[in-house]
Amino acid sequence: MNAEWVGAIASLLTFAVIGATAVTALVQLRHMRNSNQIAVFTEMRHKLESPEFQTALAFVRNDVPKKSGDRDFRLLLLNPSSEESRMVRDLGNFLDGALAPLVKHGMVDRDLACDLFYLVIVMTWDNLAPYIASNRAVLGYDMWEDFEYLTLLCKNFRDRYPRGTYPPHAKRVPLPAPWPEADEARRLRGL
Repeated sequence: MNAEWVGAIASLLTFAVIGATAVTALVQLRHMRNSNQIAVFTEMRHKLESPEFQTALAFVRNDVPKKSGDRDFRLLLLNPSSEESRMVRDLGNFLDGALAPLVKHGMVDRDLACDLFYLVIVMTWDNLAPYIASNRAVLGYDMWEDFEYLTLLCKNFRDRYPRGTYPPHAKRVPLPAPWPEADEARRLRGL
């Protein structure tokens, strides 16, 4: 074997080693990204499950829609020194300042964030929309625009998966017949 062949084989082997190194580096980057996302989502879940956050979510889910027709309640929410206003602001500020920017800038996977947090994000936005519009009118700027964008992403996600994200070809676990009260509950919900 002459020197030209040895040089060609050495070049091919060098190329193979460099290619394998690049693939390994990409795999490691993917693992690091997944690890970072796990850490972020774990931290988010801890915050969402905290007693203070659960109290604020219950307030936004239950009290805000029921009481939003009451002028005094609306003034209370618009009063920055009230406890009710603080709860709402803390909730909105967390979604706008902690979670939404990470999704918007691609630091965490959009679909995963929408799948995990859809209900909290959309329910909070929808129930607080009149409050947000009123605060934007008072403040003169688009507060919580990252939260708004995350809500849009979640709603688009639900449009893409209207029946959920269960794998379409996966077998379903059989369930027993529904309770007779399910029909009554369905009627009460207007479904």
